[in-house]
Amino acid sequence: MNLTRILSLFIALAVLATAAPARAQAPVQQMRAFWVDNLNPGFFNHPQVDELVENAVRANANTIIVEVRRHGDAWFNNGRVEPRAGDRRLGPEAAFDPLGYMLEKAHSMGIKVHAWLVISVACRPSDPLWGHPEHLCTAHGPNAQGAERWTTATYGGQQVGDLDFGHPAAVQHLERVVTSLLSAYPALDGLHWDYIRYGGESYGYNQVSLGRFNQANGRPLDSRPEPGDWAWGQWRRDRVTETVRRLYIRAKAIKPDVQISAATITWGGLGSYSPGDWPNSSAYRTVFQDWPAWLEEGIVDFAVPMHYFAEGEGRTRDWYDSWLRFDRERVGRRAIVAGVGAWLNSGEQNIAQVQRALAPDERGRALAGVAFFSYNQPTAGSNPERRRAFMDQLRATVFAGPAQAPSWPWIEAPTGGHLQGIAAVDGQVAAGAKVTLIREGQWLKDIGSGPDGWFGAVELPPGRYTVVFTTWDGRQGAVETTITPGLVTSL
Repeated sequence: MNLTRILSLFIALAVLATAAPARAQAPVQQMRAFWVDNLNPGFFNHPQVDELVENAVRANANTIIVEVRRHGDAWFNNGRVEPRAGDRRLGPEAAFDPLGYMLEKAHSMGIKVHAWLVISVACRPSDPLWGHPEHLCTAHGPNAQGAERWTTATYGGQQVGDLDFGHPAAVQHLERVVTSLLSAYPALDGLHWDYIRYGGESYGYNQVSLGRFNQANGRPLDSRPEPGDWAWGQWRRDRVTETVRRLYIRAKAIKPDVQISAATITWGGLGSYSPGDWPNSSAYRTVFQDWPAWLEEGIVDFAVPMHYFAEGEGRTRDWYDSWLRFDRERVGRRAIVAGVGAWLNSGEQNIAQVQRALAPDERGRALAGVAFFSYNQPTAGSNPERRRAFMDQLRATVFAGPAQAPSWPWIEAPTGGHLQGIAAVDGQVAAGAKVTLIREGQWLKDIGSGPDGWFGAVELPPGRYTVVFTTWDGRQGAVETTITPGLVTSL
């Protein structure tokens, strides 16, 4: 080949390379979310929803976490177990479905929608639905008697209007709320738990829960453990975790790809808790919310720790950074999206916190995104005009490039499956039974059944299983089943 032909070939290749369109780079996967509370305007009518979604698009965000249950009420029209919200600012039911229209509008603009439910807080006399005949607190609130009272109490005997996780009927009610909502709105991208915890160390003294604890621990049935009693604390912690597990599996049985998340506690301290001293944290010790264990087990798809710290104060800024370090170390089998206390800070301060939340650490570990609390007050002293300006500021800085809401690998390409069922021996429900999981002839683990016989486990290796139930008096029953990746097997 002569020199002229070689030069011609090089020129032709150069022209082709110049003319060929550049391969489009896929957007990063990063959650950019706003919590939208229902105490403030945001989705009370069609125009507000339109403005909300337009603002999310304006910011280059991709997720809305909208509060659809505040105090045992429903901010949606279909599949209600509880009465529709009584806020007079909410559009009439005949003309407006807050969640239905939110899904329609947001999805048309490429925005994901997660339904935010306040789990434990239910009975507040200031609520418009107080005394409503269909409200759960009318028959099962602080004024109810005996086992009909589903709410908790303090060590001192004060009745509190929060559902108690140690009362089986309260947990079953929450299951009905969640499964009915998801069945009625299958287009939901996620469900988000808030207040899935006790109110403090002195809470949890529901009569039914106390009786169960005393019986399980061989104590006198009228015993009243001190708030700091280790076994009593672990009992309450286990009841919260059990509720998280039940709601996760119940939801996944209806829609396997729905994303389950929880707003989690980061009160106090520097957030530098190691596995050895995590039990000293407020989340673990005071409100009985062991959320790193939820991530490790896989009973939430992502946690949103509420890092509500003022950027302008050195101490709280350091706390924020320490909690971010904690997050990167404690992701477990799932993911963490950093919650930002946006109302505490200026726009510039919020952007500084977002930058640090999204930056990988020295080992390359990065969080999955950020969520702002809240849409109504995305900066200190916000109003509609300042809100729009902050959305523009986000798009010009930390949200400059496009980002897709994450597709979690354990949902998109699952390697494990989930199991739930009711333990039964000789045709009778076996409450408190040992449930042994045997996979292809090999023992895998033992779990327990609840007071209604329910049991559940997540992320089980696929295959053929024998599930053996053993009652407290030694009677046994067994059933054969198959675990399939990404699905819930229900017995």
